[in-house]
This record gives sequence, C-alpha cells and structure tokens, in this order.
Amino acid sequence: MARKSEVRFEPAVAKVGSLRAAVSPGDDPVDELSVTEVEYRDVDFAESHVYGLSVEGCLFDSVRFPSTLRQATIAESTLRVCDLANVQADDSTMLESVIEHGRITGLSWTAGVLRDVLIDSTRADLASFAESRLRSVVFRDCDLRQADFQRTEFRNVRFERCNLTGARFAETRPHQNLRFEDCDLTGLYGVSALRGATITGGDLESLAATLARELGIAVEWNR
Repeated sequence: MARKSEVRFEPAVAKVGSLRAAVSPGDDPVDELSVTEVEYRDVDFAESHVYGLSVEGCLFDSVRFPSTLRQATIAESTLRVCDLANVQADDSTMLESVIEHGRITGLSWTAGVLRDVLIDSTRADLASFAESRLRSVVFRDCDLRQADFQRTEFRNVRFERCNLTGARFAETRPHQNLRFEDCDLTGLYGVSALRGATITGGDLESLAATLARELGIAVEWNR
C-alpha cells in the first residue's frame, strides 16, 4: 500500500461555463475591478497597471495581460495562449485554474498563492514563484529553465516532463508530496533543500552530479 504522501493527485480545476463576451471599456482591467463569467479574446492590456483585480469563472484566449497585476485574484478560470511575460503579479492568488500553451517568461508571482492549478505546455523560463505557497499544482511539459522557487512552500506539487535546468530551490519551506517525473534537473540550485521529494526518470546522472557539486564532492565518471 502506498504511503499517503505518495498518493497521486490532480488539481481540482473548475470548468468554465457559459460566458458573455468582454465589452470595452467596462470590462477592461482597472484597480479593484471584479468580473465574473466573462470571455476575453485577442486583446492587449500590456500598458495597464492594475491592483486588486478579481476574476472568477472567466476565459482568457490570446490575451496579453497587464504588465502590473499585483494583489490580483484569479479563480476558476482558463488562460489559453496568453502572454504574461514579465508581468509583476506579486501577492496574487490563483485558484482552480488552468494556464495552457502560454508564455509566462519572467513572470513575478512572488509571495503569492497557487492552489488547484494546472500549468500545461507553457514557457515559464526565468519565472519567479519565490516565497509563494503552491498547493495541488501540476507543471506539465513546461520550460522552467532558471525559474525561481526559493523559499517556496510545496504541498502536493508535481513537475511532469519539465525543463528545470538551472532552476533555484534553495531554502524551500518544508514540503509534502513534491514530485519530479521525467524532468531535466541539470544544474539545479538548492537540490539539497528537496530532501524528501520523489524523483523518477529524467537524467538522474546529471542530478547526482549537481548534488555532488553542492556537497563539494568531485565526481569522476568511468566510461
């Protein structure tokens, strides 16, 4: 029988229901705006700087998000083919939502919350989730090179087939059921902070070399 910490999980992602099309300017993101069951398509909000936005049950398709999105709440929503590159979204919360086939390169989601979230087939290199709380989150087929997970709390978090080359995990908080499946962990920083995590598949030889480097051990491979 598997231990409880090894039980496989999936995030409880809500399905987006019947929506009305967004109308500008009434549905455009502004400070403290609250929107429910709205569909945004092919719009560019990159010039906006927004605080306290609340979104629930919405669909964003091919949307470029505001460059500042601090203290936002995104719940029960789908972000499809969206651009959040370099967005400053610190102190924000995402619940029961999906990001798929998007670009979040350089996203700053520090000191925030992700709960019941699936991030699928998304470019997320240089993104920062430092000091955030991640609970029931799956990263699937993502480019997470040099992503920052320092001082992050993991509860039921799984990385599937992700490129985590050079990602940072130093000083992670105590974690529970953290898994890496078929991931590239070359040059990971802070690998010793992942004590108790489960790693399957991938290039385990590179991982061993990374761990040895952090421990100051010289490894010479005999071929």
